[in-house]
Amino acid sequence: MRLIRGLLGIGLGSACVLAQACGNTSRDNGGGTGAGNDAGTAGVAGAGTGGGSGTTSAGSGNAGSTSAGSGGDSAQAGASDSGNAGEGGAPDLGGSGGSSASSAGSAGASGGAQATASKLDILLVIDNSESMADKQDVLEATLPTFIKRLTNPLCVDANRAPVATQPSSLSQACITGTREFTASDIHLAVISTSLGAHGGTVCQTPSSSLDTLDDHGELLGALRPGLTTWQGSGFLSWDPSGVSGSSNPADLTNELTAIVGAAGDHGCGYEAPLEAMYRFLIDPEPPATVSKVANVTVRQGTDTTLLAERAAFLRPDSAVAVLALSDENDCSIRDDGVGWFVSSSSPMPKATAACAVNPNDPCCRSCAQNETTPPTGCLALSADPVCMGAAAGSYNTWDAAHDSLNLRCFDQKQRFGFDLLYPTTRYTSGLSDLMITNNAGTLVNNPLFFDSSGVQTRSPSLVMLSTMVGVPWQDLATTASLAGGKLEYLDAAGLVAQGRWPLFLGDPNDFVAAQDPLMVESIAPRTGVQPLTNTALAPATSQNPQQNPINGHEQNVPENDDLQYACIFPLTTPRACVAGDEECDCAASAQGDTSFIAAANSPVCQPPTGGPAGTTQYYAKAYPGLRELAVVHSLADRGVPASICAKTLADPTDTEFGYAPAFDALLKRVSLALK
Repeated sequence: MRLIRGLLGIGLGSACVLAQACGNTSRDNGGGTGAGNDAGTAGVAGAGTGGGSGTTSAGSGNAGSTSAGSGGDSAQAGASDSGNAGEGGAPDLGGSGGSSASSAGSAGASGGAQATASKLDILLVIDNSESMADKQDVLEATLPTFIKRLTNPLCVDANRAPVATQPSSLSQACITGTREFTASDIHLAVISTSLGAHGGTVCQTPSSSLDTLDDHGELLGALRPGLTTWQGSGFLSWDPSGVSGSSNPADLTNELTAIVGAAGDHGCGYEAPLEAMYRFLIDPEPPATVSKVANVTVRQGTDTTLLAERAAFLRPDSAVAVLALSDENDCSIRDDGVGWFVSSSSPMPKATAACAVNPNDPCCRSCAQNETTPPTGCLALSADPVCMGAAAGSYNTWDAAHDSLNLRCFDQKQRFGFDLLYPTTRYTSGLSDLMITNNAGTLVNNPLFFDSSGVQTRSPSLVMLSTMVGVPWQDLATTASLAGGKLEYLDAAGLVAQGRWPLFLGDPNDFVAAQDPLMVESIAPRTGVQPLTNTALAPATSQNPQQNPINGHEQNVPENDDLQYACIFPLTTPRACVAGDEECDCAASAQGDTSFIAAANSPVCQPPTGGPAGTTQYYAKAYPGLRELAVVHSLADRGVPASICAKTLADPTDTEFGYAPAFDALLKRVSLALK
């Protein structure tokens, strides 16, 4: 569950921004200048989609007629996120916009022919929300394995399989085989997923000195006090010679573990791993602040601290590996339009009846949409069976029982009629396209691929993304692993060949659910059979937390404020929750009330031997990480998916321990990019 801190009421009246004309606005990332009620057109002059010839063509995004949410959806030649709302639409309720592409010609999401580099820059993006302490513990426990692999790479045979005898240090030569990659000149940095309130009120004001609600995408090594980094840079550096970095693997392990631990679990509950990554690595003008101005979210100033950190950390000719760890679906709220509304305490508008049937239907729009004429074939909002009935001049909103602040990022289009999260194409574009749009909507060189003088220094093929998120490890595992062998994740080619992507991801763009019912986001208990293990989902009445070997069983959500789990895994040491401890999943209220624990009947609060849910937490849990997985999928062989639910925590030396299989999958892919 997202446990949201620091709520400040803003008054119901502010909700009118969605239904009334709020002045002329212009999207800060494309789409032209909006006129009147933000009518503007979708396209920004830009090149064709990734892999195109680089011929410049005008953006072709549709304006969306009178339907919010459709503008820019077909803007293949438009800049990233370029679609504006339709004519007469509420400000910035537009669709995902066309994906950005380079006017110099991009190699596409695959990155083109594999280039190689002699340097490696690794960025860890750590979810620091309240549910993450147990997963951060597993990460810290696995870091020694990760650092050992980086500083003393395996010796492998001609098929890149590890040989029988491995050297104990980098100074020893391989008896047989060769090193999988060069182990020198490595940078390691850590950022969090907390980006503040986006102009709203949730995550705006700390409620304790421990809260870290807005880390701005900046390096935690510099933000958190008392940490050791390379020459005070905020990041770590490894160099066996000791000239440009540490030459002591033990020191490197201890320092990285300390930075990861400093992420903490008092961050914003609206986790934004994708946007945090984008800010640090890609955004040409990362905002210094994000505020609500005249009922519109506005990016203000430029974060020069972040730009300086990026310049120091990111070598122009390195291979870049991003590893994002989160137990929830990405919630990268838009920093424009009415993105602030997601993190406000005002009630959200309902969506038209069509949204419940098909969110892509042109008749699917927000009841708050300000339109003069409905889309062709659609009822006017005043006649829609969901929207009608509101008082004159207003619109129907969800009541508190169906509009939990914890779930504001869940099923936005279906529930609210618009999507106020950045489209995942923004991140595919940022990791792939040579040119992206700046705040003014102008195509500029992507900082990930160009230096400050305008010279391209990095190939997209050198940029890789791994996400450890809520997905059963079984959905990603090799056939041998599923048959009882050591856990090994399929590579990109294997995932495609075995048809795994539809199994655990479905097709988010067309709202097609995953075939694995465990990967369906739902408040209500789900049913069905896990396709690979052939095990049925267990009902919410079960008192056996192992009845389904992947997620235990479904839970009850009487307050409509939580989702069903994708997977759970046992804690090495059960945690007795103190009453009122929001960081413990099974804690009683501050007043000692435990009735809601019994009502929920969550498997994480049941002993492994079975029994009623109590105030001791026995398992860690994760929710379907669909947006993160969608970006990984879009990157083809540059994407490396992994599960945040560990298979085993019994033996730290075991190759299956903790997140070792995830690190193994990432470094196998990284090895292809290193000389």
